[in-house]
Amino acid sequence: MRPFISLLLLLVCVLGRAQDSVTRVTIGVTANTGLNYYGRVDSLHSSGGGPFVGVQFRNGLYLNGNAVFIHNAQQTRYAATLIEGGYNFRNKKNTVAGNLSTTRYLYQGDIDLVQSAVKQSVTASVTFLNKGVNVTLGGDVKFSGQADPGAQMGLDHIIRWSGVFRSCVVVLDPSVYAYAGTQHFTQSWLQQKKFLFLPAGEEVLTSGSRRFDILSYELSLPMILAYKKLQFILSPAYVLPQHLLSDTEAKNLFYMTGIVKFTL
Repeated sequence: MRPFISLLLLLVCVLGRAQDSVTRVTIGVTANTGLNYYGRVDSLHSSGGGPFVGVQFRNGLYLNGNAVFIHNAQQTRYAATLIEGGYNFRNKKNTVAGNLSTTRYLYQGDIDLVQSAVKQSVTASVTFLNKGVNVTLGGDVKFSGQADPGAQMGLDHIIRWSGVFRSCVVVLDPSVYAYAGTQHFTQSWLQQKKFLFLPAGEEVLTSGSRRFDILSYELSLPMILAYKKLQFILSPAYVLPQHLLSDTEAKNLFYMTGIVKFTL
């Protein structure tokens, strides 16, 4: 928890010195019924979640921090702090929106999550907005023992109702995404955790991880209920991982993410 507490202290300092430039501060908590990485899971099939805090500045810059706790059949414990900094932008016609960001993953050394092999990532995405279907294109690089380039493409359509329950707003955002990339992060995780009994063998894992392939397809239906500065978000998702390298990884996975957040 020390990295997350340190981040909170840093945000307090930032807010104290730059109140005029801050657009909003968001605090909340999130929960996930099936922690996964492109559909790949640890052998204990962990769930998780934790508190988060974020600051958005008027110039588009932002800083977010998440504390992650995991739960499985063997333990409930603090697992990591995730720190993300980036820049959001949108053109004047409101037809194009984008994001540039980097995330630092501070996992505990003995955490059995597939994504714990990743130390940092850099991402960029652009979304073409219209009244029909929004189109998102993106790319990223994940750093573990080696660098894993990735790409994504998504389609979504936002449905919005105002005045629900008099003063609430309801938003649905049915989405479909495809993710591609290499899998050095999976190889690093398998070697880190010393799962030497896996039938695939080290040579097959190394060969498979170097190819740039489709990693997963994901269907989701984020649902948002907003009341003034309070938001409740529920997002069921079904992920179909592709080109798996071991039998311990999930074939297909249904999971749900819940978020409660308040904007100051």
